[in-house]
Amino acid sequence: MVKNIFMLYTRTTLAARYGITTTSLKEWYSPAGVIPPRKKGGFFKEIDIEQLDFLCIATRYVKVTKNEYQLNVLPMGGLSEYVLSSHKIPLKDFLLDPKYVNQEDEVVIEVLRRLENDAAYQSSGFTVESAA
Repeated sequence: MVKNIFMLYTRTTLAARYGITTTSLKEWYSPAGVIPPRKKGGFFKEIDIEQLDFLCIATRYVKVTKNEYQLNVLPMGGLSEYVLSSHKIPLKDFLLDPKYVNQEDEVVIEVLRRLENDAAYQSSGFTVESAA
């Protein structure tokens, strides 16, 4: 499956997207599980941007630190499972609620777009377990 890439991100453009410095962005690589581009001026892969987006949402709106993200959120199954257990609402509803997040944030809009695209490809209740 080919994914649509809307923008290619370097370290500088990605740091600007999150409103942090490139030095701070380097501290996000390990908690997000991202391997940065090898050469200067290289571009991040789309999966890396997705992982950094989830870390950004977690630190900015769910109010977890990078260490808590690594120790609590990832082992639980990701940000969606963490938000469901801590706030008792699904991640999509959390991101759509203006009392929790800034609706005009570029990262929030992008994560919502991805969640909607992922939901469009999911089947209607058919799973491997139910077929057996």
